[in-house]
Amino acid sequence: MNDYILKFKRLQKREQQMILASAALILVMLLYLLIWEPVFSSLDNAISKNQSQKAILSWMQNAEKTVAAIRSDNNYVPAGQSSQSISSLVEKTAVSSGIRSAINKTKSDKNQNLKVNFNSVDFDRLTQWLGKLQNDYGIRPKLISINQTDAIGLVSCQVTLEKSSS
Repeated sequence: MNDYILKFKRLQKREQQMILASAALILVMLLYLLIWEPVFSSLDNAISKNQSQKAILSWMQNAEKTVAAIRSDNNYVPAGQSSQSISSLVEKTAVSSGIRSAINKTKSDKNQNLKVNFNSVDFDRLTQWLGKLQNDYGIRPKLISINQTDAIGLVSCQVTLEKSSS
């Protein structure tokens, strides 16, 4: 280190000033590049992310109000209620719920109701299927007759389904 100091002192005054000015400039650049710029860059990113999240929150709150208004509206028609027949919706949802194989018989009546007979159907899946029909398609059970079977968790039942008018 002493060698460098000796070499520096042997230089002319003008050369010493240039080296000192260059060192100061490099030091300022390093401080800017290693400290100042990353800190303020991450701060800008955090601010823009915060603004984006606020915009999303605002949109979601407005959407929540819209959904609540639609649900409270008496003229609300659930998705799929008017576009497909009750029998096709029952068939489609029974397949997706895994209870289609337990359906023994389906029969429509003059009032647009559908009677569905099940043999040995899983009770939990049956109740989930009925909930899906009511929540997603506005099809609700009008009459249910359930009989216990010898197998645990399985029931035989007859369900009369109808489309909700509201």
